[in-house]
Amino acid sequence: MNESPVKIRDLIIFSFFSLIIIGIVFLYSFFDDRTKIVFCDVGQGDAAYIRIRNMIDILIDAGPNRKVLNCLGKHMPFWDRKIEMIFISHNQKDHFGGVDYVLDRYQVGTMYLVNDINRGLVYNTLIKKINNKKIKIKEEITGKSIIFMNNKLSILWPPKGLVSNNDNDFSSVILFDAPTIKILFTGDASPFVLNSIVENGHDHSLQKINILKIPHHGSKNGLNKNFLGLADPSLAVISVGKNNSYGHPSKEVLNMLKAKNVKVRRTDKDGDIVFKLPN
Repeated sequence: MNESPVKIRDLIIFSFFSLIIIGIVFLYSFFDDRTKIVFCDVGQGDAAYIRIRNMIDILIDAGPNRKVLNCLGKHMPFWDRKIEMIFISHNQKDHFGGVDYVLDRYQVGTMYLVNDINRGLVYNTLIKKINNKKIKIKEEITGKSIIFMNNKLSILWPPKGLVSNNDNDFSSVILFDAPTIKILFTGDASPFVLNSIVENGHDHSLQKINILKIPHHGSKNGLNKNFLGLADPSLAVISVGKNNSYGHPSKEVLNMLKAKNVKVRRTDKDGDIVFKLPN
């Protein structure tokens, strides 16, 4: 009888060391309590995952499809099956499409939605599913804030009772203010939204932004010079798909950032973009 090329002893040794490596990875993940922010590579869409001190999970948008599960699978501990908060910036599928898959995989504490009067059939179907799962729904409106573990999430837009035919005018703008960093999530905010935030007296909140999520995937119908000058970020993140049909990000926006010496990172080039904050 021919001897097997792989000896049982070798398999046992390999399995033993594999278990050791898995154990080390598990312990490192379990005891690493640094806050982590991930701008997920979900193609042409938006999704950002925040894990606060290895305890609280937040998802801001969920991309167009199930790709968001890949991001959560890589960056959210496998033993944790609950996302405390999900924020959906507005009712366009490249921002909410992945929620359907998240609801099937994870338990969700609270959903935060904007009250866009222009809801479509797919978005209404999602809301029905959220209600069927008895998940609490709260409205994202200007002035609301959530404080937890020395971190603060502030809603800078939209105001209650907003009326517009442009879905992007409803796009929420959320400031994540941690002890060591300020990150501004802008969804698909239009120039009207950005200008209104400044005019409505939120300019003080925008100062000294460390990371700016560029609105609308770098479209020329998003970021403007006035808003960029006020926020004055040191780094910009563009959530965008490779070779997308829209030509995002636009040369106008890239040139605007270059003129301000803002470092740019892009999900189409960098994949998932991860930041870990010092305690």
